[in-house]
Amino acid sequence: AIGQLLSTLEFWFILIPFTTYVAFFNSVSSLLNQILAPYGYSEDEAGIAGGILIVVGLVCAAIISPITDRWKHYLGTIRILVPIVAASYIGLIFAPASPAGIGASYAVCAIMGASAFALLPVVLEYLVEITYPFSPEIGSTICWTNGQLFGAIFILAQTALKADDNASPPNNMKNALILSAVFCCVAAPFPMCIGLFGRNVRRRRLDVDRGINLQDNVGRRSHSEFATGALDYEEGK
Repeated sequence: AIGQLLSTLEFWFILIPFTTYVAFFNSVSSLLNQILAPYGYSEDEAGIAGGILIVVGLVCAAIISPITDRWKHYLGTIRILVPIVAASYIGLIFAPASPAGIGASYAVCAIMGASAFALLPVVLEYLVEITYPFSPEIGSTICWTNGQLFGAIFILAQTALKADDNASPPNNMKNALILSAVFCCVAAPFPMCIGLFGRNVRRRRLDVDRGINLQDNVGRRSHSEFATGALDYEEGK
């Protein structure tokens, strides 16, 4: 089952950005104090930024998740939120040095938290839909494991990119933030490609819940074709 899942192109279109965004969210949130301290901000201010990141994210996730689940517009929501997440990492490069002070970093953290937390449950739910009839635990476990593993790797990588005492300002994390922004921007196009290039993806579990016979709809294709995602789907049906 894992081999069939890994041979599905759409699964990789989800796995790559999921791993990247979870990993860098873990890394950046862990390094917030080191990111802000070189610009004269205190540990308390860094703690507030981290709190904003989490609290705003939880609130937005609590609002967006039920709405998305009600209307089932998973892919559309993903395509809206992914560019916002990527843009927030770009903004974090410039926010600490902004003339606006700590408020700029607070604003970027709020946007990052809101988009990242709102995106997470939508992606996991959509992953279940497009990988059905595989067990939902398989895909989510692979995604989470990769996210946590690469999160640890990126923490080490970003820490190693900290500037030295002769930089301006000393010990700044600008190169580390550029690394996160580049990776997040590179990962952004992958979910945008779902359903393109003639590969339209069905929300299979939803079709089953509606009593639609998937085998009839695919013209009696084999189960292996069904499992690899080569099925027609019209968004919104």
